[in-house]
Amino acid sequence: MASFGHPTLMVVGAGFLGREVVRGAHAGGWEVIPVVRSPGSVAVLREEFPQSLAADALEPTFWKSLPTGIAGLVWAAAPSRAFPTDNFEVMQSRGAVAAAKWAGRQGIPFVYISSTSVYAENDGGWVDEDAPVATEDSRSRAIVKAEEACLRAKGTVLRCAGLYGKERVLKPDGEGPERWLNLIHVEDAARAVGMALRQRGKIFNVCEDEPRRRGRPGGSWPEGSRRARRNKRVRNGRLRSLGWEVVSGLGR
Repeated sequence: MASFGHPTLMVVGAGFLGREVVRGAHAGGWEVIPVVRSPGSVAVLREEFPQSLAADALEPTFWKSLPTGIAGLVWAAAPSRAFPTDNFEVMQSRGAVAAAKWAGRQGIPFVYISSTSVYAENDGGWVDEDAPVATEDSRSRAIVKAEEACLRAKGTVLRCAGLYGKERVLKPDGEGPERWLNLIHVEDAARAVGMALRQRGKIFNVCEDEPRRRGRPGGSWPEGSRRARRNKRVRNGRLRSLGWEVVSGLGR
C-alpha cells in the first residue's frame, strides 16, 4: 500500500484506482474523504470510511460546499456503467478543470489521473512525457485541457497506462492488429499517486518498464470499434527517478 502522510485527502472518483488510493492514504495516516456518485457505492464505502460522500463533482455547487481542512485532492473520476449518459470529455474538460481551480485556490497538492492514450505516436515508437500529444480527437483535447489546468494549479499529472489487478484480470487478447500494450497494476499506480502528492507542477508516466505485444499480424479492428488505440511504447524513467518501481504487477 502507498504511504502518503497526514491530514485529510479527498479522492474524487473512488472507483478501481481511486479505492486503492483511498486505502493507501488511510494506511499512511491520512483522514480520507472518498467521493462517488452512487448511493449504493457510498453506502459500501462508509462501512470502512465514514466520511465518504455521494455527490456530483461536475456541479459547481459541489466545490462551494466542501468542508475546510482538506490538505490534498486527487481526481480519479471516470465514466461508470451505472451512469450510461456519462460523457468522458465533459468529466475531464469541466470536472477535472473545476477540481484543479479549486485546489489552486486552496494552495494544496492536486493529482490529476490522466492517460497514456493522450500521446500522438502510432507507429510503435517510444514516448516520454515530452512527446507530442494528439490533437485530432476530442477525447485527447479534453485530457490536455484538464492537464493544463492541473499544471497551472501547480498540481501533478499522472498519465496512467491500462490498469489491471485484483478483480480486473488480464485476458489473452488475439483481437485487432499487432501492437504494443502499456499496462500498470492498480497497486503500483496507487503508490505513484502517493509520490505525486509530494511533487508540484510535473507530468509522470505510470506504466510497467516494458510494454507487451497484443493482437496479430495483419489483424484489424472491426469498423467503428471503440477499442482502437494508438500504438506506442511508454517510458517511465521520470517516475522511477523518484524511487518508484513496479512491485505488484506481472512486469516486475
